[in-house]
Amino acid sequence: MSLAGVGNNMAGNLSYDMLKSMWTPTENKPASKKDIGELKNLILGGRHLPVNNVPKDRYGRSASYDVNTGNVVFMKV
Repeated sequence: MSLAGVGNNMAGNLSYDMLKSMWTPTENKPASKKDIGELKNLILGGRHLPVNNVPKDRYGRSASYDVNTGNVVFMKV
């Protein structure tokens, strides 16, 4: 094992990874945590979900369930 051999190996791996990244279509790349979070928000409809069995408050605001905090909040829609 020599220093030149290690350097050649590193250069080969880096160039392979770069070429693989360039030639792989976006739809075939693995999903990141951000991608999965965006998909979750798309499916759930965002952070707030409507609560249908609670009447509007005296200010005319509708009840919504906040997915992040787990609380029911009243918001102007």
